[in-house]
Amino acid sequence: MGDGTSAVARAWAANCEVNERLLAEIPDAGLAARFAPRTRTVSAQFAHLHNVRVMHLSKREAEAGGLAPFPRGAEPARGEIEAALAASARAAGDLLSKGEATGRVPGWGGPPATFLAYLLAHEAHHRGQILVSLRLSGVKLPKEITYGLWDAWRRA
Repeated sequence: MGDGTSAVARAWAANCEVNERLLAEIPDAGLAARFAPRTRTVSAQFAHLHNVRVMHLSKREAEAGGLAPFPRGAEPARGEIEAALAASARAAGDLLSKGEATGRVPGWGGPPATFLAYLLAHEAHHRGQILVSLRLSGVKLPKEITYGLWDAWRRA
């Protein structure tokens, strides 16, 4: 894509867009859904995505811009999740860009693309858990979301 944006940056942005679109379409009541007793709620799944990003930023001594994880077991409100995910997405994107420029992500054993692959796989796993939680709890999302959510990947 001749816009000067790297493939790594585009892939990360697509992943973050998928998260944002999914969260935006979940009704407020759906944030409390879970796929089984004693599992994370949908809200807690999104909080976990943010927390893992923050953990990796901290491990890699990246500038996290004062980001803090949610407390263990937190079930934050939609606005808190949106703000946290946006901030940690920017910080993780900066770390990936620096890694791509230098050829390495500090404290990661492989090239930046493998760090990106890990992040994408981890977040996709939790999006799957979110979708299962919603379905098993009877929360219906429009087909345009459940099937069209992935359009961001085609644009990347």
